[in-house]
Amino acid sequence: MAFRWPLALFLAALAVRLHWNLAIHPPEDYVYSDMHGYVSRGLAALDRPFERHEYAAFFPYGNHLLVAAVKGLFGRDAPHALGVTYALIGSTIPPLAYGIARRASRYPWVPPLLGALLVAHYPLVSLGGYVLSEIPFAAATLAAHLGLTLVALRGRIRDAVFGGCFAAVATAIRPQILLTMALLGLVWLPFRRAFGMLRLRHLVVAFVPVALVLVLSAVRFHHHTGRFGLVSENATLNLAFGRCHAAKIESLPDGKGHGRVHFQPPSFLQMRAQERRGKQKLLDLEPALGYDLRYEGYIGDGKAHMAFVRECVRKTGVLGQLKYAVTNVVLLWRYNVPWPDSGRSQWRGVAAWWQRWSRNLYAVPALVGLVLFFRPRRRPAMTLVCVQFASLLLTSAIFFGSGRIRAPYDPFIMLLALETYSAAALLLAAATGRLVSRRSGPSRPQTKDSG
Repeated sequence: MAFRWPLALFLAALAVRLHWNLAIHPPEDYVYSDMHGYVSRGLAALDRPFERHEYAAFFPYGNHLLVAAVKGLFGRDAPHALGVTYALIGSTIPPLAYGIARRASRYPWVPPLLGALLVAHYPLVSLGGYVLSEIPFAAATLAAHLGLTLVALRGRIRDAVFGGCFAAVATAIRPQILLTMALLGLVWLPFRRAFGMLRLRHLVVAFVPVALVLVLSAVRFHHHTGRFGLVSENATLNLAFGRCHAAKIESLPDGKGHGRVHFQPPSFLQMRAQERRGKQKLLDLEPALGYDLRYEGYIGDGKAHMAFVRECVRKTGVLGQLKYAVTNVVLLWRYNVPWPDSGRSQWRGVAAWWQRWSRNLYAVPALVGLVLFFRPRRRPAMTLVCVQFASLLLTSAIFFGSGRIRAPYDPFIMLLALETYSAAALLLAAATGRLVSRRSGPSRPQTKDSG
């Protein structure tokens, strides 16, 4: 009986995602831009696993190793192998979110409602129709979070191992989860005696798989570049975007084997397009050094990126950087249609609709919930959900935000929003009941006239 809801949610989600990935939006039909990069790097890892190539360390490697594994197991040209794989992975998101909500929420209707909403939550269904990292990252992050939640409630070492293994997988896919781990440590430290049953030994055990992945990643990084690093080296490029608000950063040939390469965050490109059309908005990019930044050399040159960052910070000052941070966070819900759907007319409308309703239904209640339910001593499981949401806000403020970047965290955002709605509804019902009771007044016993 305990597995009835998770199994039902998994099967329902699988039906939706298989139909989407096989009949409507096969990921094999959309291999361009970022998707082409993952597929090409996956094939390179499959065909030439030990070949040194500097650019191979620019991106995190977890998702393209998944592509390599699928191609290796089912054949390079298997027509639907990637579609089925991403559908299976994406189908674990609703039951994992249900498991987290069942242990974090005070209201029995929230877990099944959250799971049911996620079965057909378009942003997570749509992203599963592309060869991108968001769906594997979301699934691994939710599994890691569920393990940590179980530790806080039950204190078992095996739950820490479970959570740590999936945190390690998420690290290889998108190392931004390391910021979540750091934030968790900062939250846990002052509340460690009251934070459920989560103790230092659990955190150490959970971090062992992550540390192993980081060591292997560092070895891989050095193999490809001859430099020391961890998972990838695109972080400084993203930091330059976030601190300068350039819409494009381009590296130019330097005569040392580095060609012309450029990157453009889709949310910034859409902001710039709106500015060109004269659309009035509360926030604009206001780039410190212009919309386009160029330099000669390698696109992953952290020294060049940090030189831009220092100049932008100097030019804008603290207030300017704070405004950039606010704009970056706002971009999680406004001023952009999630890419890649934004680039195709047949998907742009539905993606824009979901972006709008995700903002209208969940953004403000989730932010309210972040304040209301951050209670390590009384609600450790919900506090962990707050940490996930806070890590998204912090990551976006430092780098940049978009609807696509937000999507893997939507289960946490929706859970906080549903918890807020439920608390508000019960408070309103109680207040209404008291008001009705006061207006009706105490009932008076009827007496018969003896005369």
